[in-house]
Amino acid sequence: MKSWLMLTACVMVCAFLLGCNGGTSVSSGAEAPFVSAYSVDKIQDRVLLGAYLDQDGWDEQIIDIFNEKLHKPISVINVFSSFDMDWTYLKYQSSNVVSRQAIPMITWMPTVNKRPDDSLLSEISDGAWDDYLYEWINGFRLWLANYDANYQPKVMIRFAHEFNSDWFPWSNQPDELIKAWRHIHQRFVAAGVAKHVEWVWNVNNVDVDDYNDFSVYYPGDDVVDWVSIDGYNWGSNYHYTRWKSFDETFSQSYVKLVTDFPDKPIMIAEVSSTEPADLPNEAQGQYGDDSDIYESKAAWVNDMLVTIENNYPAIKALVWFNSNKELNWALDAEHNTGLGAFNAGIERAHYTTLDEVSSTTVKRPASPAANVIPEVVGSELLQQEADYLRMLPRQQRQHLRQSRFASKEALLSVPSVDD
Repeated sequence: MKSWLMLTACVMVCAFLLGCNGGTSVSSGAEAPFVSAYSVDKIQDRVLLGAYLDQDGWDEQIIDIFNEKLHKPISVINVFSSFDMDWTYLKYQSSNVVSRQAIPMITWMPTVNKRPDDSLLSEISDGAWDDYLYEWINGFRLWLANYDANYQPKVMIRFAHEFNSDWFPWSNQPDELIKAWRHIHQRFVAAGVAKHVEWVWNVNNVDVDDYNDFSVYYPGDDVVDWVSIDGYNWGSNYHYTRWKSFDETFSQSYVKLVTDFPDKPIMIAEVSSTEPADLPNEAQGQYGDDSDIYESKAAWVNDMLVTIENNYPAIKALVWFNSNKELNWALDAEHNTGLGAFNAGIERAHYTTLDEVSSTTVKRPASPAANVIPEVVGSELLQQEADYLRMLPRQQRQHLRQSRFASKEALLSVPSVDD
């Protein structure tokens, strides 16, 4: 779903950072998490915790405040970016994330602000963006060099997320996605920095495209480290949705992933639940009702954490969308609920941190749920959502998914950042 850079906030935060003495510098002796989040021998049956937070990693305080509220700190932080931005910008965001012992997951969107309706996929595979890729990779290499050779960090790249939809310009183009993905991956390999990147292939939990089979977008085992899913409990706020459990939201796409790609760890890359107190907002295209008023977000969160542990053994990372946009998705802001249930759930050993994974060498016994495959439920609800979305004009579908984003006027220029 779902953030379009929040560049307005970036301008303010960037100005603040550049005004501080050394506020964004990386010392040459800095240490960072060096164990791959994909180190299955160490993660085993555990789950790394992550989040998307307001301001896309530009503000360290936002990360600190959220971590202070949690019983375990987050280890993956989602940062949205586009082809307007390279390491001139990402070095600040990524340094902030790494300084908090977490891995930046860069949601890299193949679009630019001046051409918001154009897909760049075919241009990427044709080499038209190679100069940009070279600058991006070179900046990444220089950023890595700021760290001790034994403690150089990793990043995750979630390229062209939710491609099995039609609300992004890169959606609904499997052949073009595969060619662009492999082209970019090859550039990282040729530059010798591939070992510092983990590639996250990301599907929307329901197909809203022309293919109805997200596996047709898969670029190959050799260029994918994680497979991942985005899914939300929208409640009854839209006329075509109702309150859905974690199982109803994710079981269908999870089972397809473990069946089609059994050797890949799974990440829930975006997840949240609306608040039962949320009311439909017609300005956001919400024409539902308040029939979910007696539901509980805390109960939803508790069920999610218990269900993942008991029935979803392939999930190795869980990234909560902690930002109130078109609905109240966060856990900890004013009028939000669910934080207590989240903290109670992550107390269990099944949920871990990158710091713990990095320092743990003793192999844990396999979970009793190691070979469990959950029953698929909720398919009818997801199909109903997809069918209603397809009935809407494409422009309206785009508005429903992108109405939370910054205005086009705010996206016309990228803030100037000096090296």
